[in-house]
Amino acid sequence: MTRNDVARLAGTSPAVVSYVINNGPRPVSAAARQRVLDAIKQLGYRPNAVARSLRSRRSWTIGVIASDSAGGKSPFFGQFTRACEEVAWQRGYSVLFGNSAEDPARAEGYVRGFLERQVDGLVLMRVPVSADQAEEMRGRVPVVTIDHAAPPFFSRLAVDDEEGGYQATRHLLEHGHRRVGFVGGPLDITPVRLRAAGWRRALQEAETKVKAGARLEAGLVAEGELSLEGGYDAALRLLSSPSRPTALFASIDGQAIGAMRAAADLGLRVPGDVAVVGFDGAREAAYTVPGLSTISQPIDEMARHATETLVGAIESEGVEPVTKIFSATLVTRGSCGCPEPRLHR
Repeated sequence: MTRNDVARLAGTSPAVVSYVINNGPRPVSAAARQRVLDAIKQLGYRPNAVARSLRSRRSWTIGVIASDSAGGKSPFFGQFTRACEEVAWQRGYSVLFGNSAEDPARAEGYVRGFLERQVDGLVLMRVPVSADQAEEMRGRVPVVTIDHAAPPFFSRLAVDDEEGGYQATRHLLEHGHRRVGFVGGPLDITPVRLRAAGWRRALQEAETKVKAGARLEAGLVAEGELSLEGGYDAALRLLSSPSRPTALFASIDGQAIGAMRAAADLGLRVPGDVAVVGFDGAREAAYTVPGLSTISQPIDEMARHATETLVGAIESEGVEPVTKIFSATLVTRGSCGCPEPRLHR
């Protein structure tokens, strides 16, 4: 079966069939598009991907590389990748995915491998690249980074991590807590470091405004892997201290959920003995008992924006790189002492 066969059955021109298959470059009416899709299904037509790539000088694939050191235990990367893939599919692109696991050599290998496979563009999710590798990508493919630092010729998207950390900590202070601990991942990870900076800023602000109020102490910080287990272990150390904190801010929701389990194992009630707030807005946060208060990132919106930005750069040469910082929003539930909302299904 050929494209001409599809066109005859659908009552259109071969060009219209091409526009439907390639999602452009010209618009097709909904009725004509449906006739073409019905004809493709009836005839069992399969476009020749190699010929399509040769004609368009594209592979119709994009590479997405994450840097999830916890091996898939952080919900951010999974949710972001799913949303990214959904938008790419709607635009006619397939997705190749790799996890660098915070390993520079592995990240370099994935970048090189994807470039060798002639991907049309790259999304780098908190993946640092060397200056040499950035130059290698420059001019070959457009790149969108999900990070706070990137070469000026990459598009850059990020969430306001410091402001989110500040909001979470200030909210706990408004509940009357004066010893607010921080359960964080390795502080050499930029988003974690910025979230810790927001936590520190809120405590320093409270310390200057309230005499004998909040105290910023080294003993209020515990680092752990960015995972449920990492949050459990770090919180266990903090909450076992004689001068334990009465509230915890965790750098991701997974750590916060682990911290809630640590509190339970120590016989502490959440939020009666220790309040907890996380960061991410993971779906799981609504299903803990009590529900986990969290700083919610617009993950789906970020993924859509990243993919649309990349596809736009692929399909329109000479597009200038863009920078966009997304706001994070505090979502309150029972873990911080706020009223517990009911789930309605």
